[in-house]
Amino acid sequence: MGDWYHILQISENATEEEIKAAYRKLAKKYHPDTHPGNKEYERRFLEISEAYSILSDYKKRQAYDEEQWQKIQSRKTQKRSTKKRTPEAESVDFQNISKSFEEFFGFNPDTRDIVNEKKLNPESHNPLDTAELFEKFMGIKL
Repeated sequence: MGDWYHILQISENATEEEIKAAYRKLAKKYHPDTHPGNKEYERRFLEISEAYSILSDYKKRQAYDEEQWQKIQSRKTQKRSTKKRTPEAESVDFQNISKSFEEFFGFNPDTRDIVNEKKLNPESHNPLDTAELFEKFMGIKL
């Protein structure tokens, strides 16, 4: 089973008329009678005919579209579940978010006590110094 829309060279929201026109064009091009003995054209013609039989029937097309949608959703879920997790992302303790905040920013947000001098700008009295970021963004020196 292939991608029937791709085989007929149409979009997923093609109308019945567009499906029929695409089928006729491709069937004429790949019909075995116009290319006797050519197995590739014969295989292609059968594929085109099968695609048309599915997409021209409303119920079959609806079932096919639903099946394709489910496959796409399944692939998305697999991609999300196979993504490599970093130790930092897994070590965040959401029960004690203050502790995580302290580790990242270097100070306690409740008491403003400095807990990690290395994280802070020593020239600043503000525990969370954004002056350097502002200067770079604006292109000016404060």
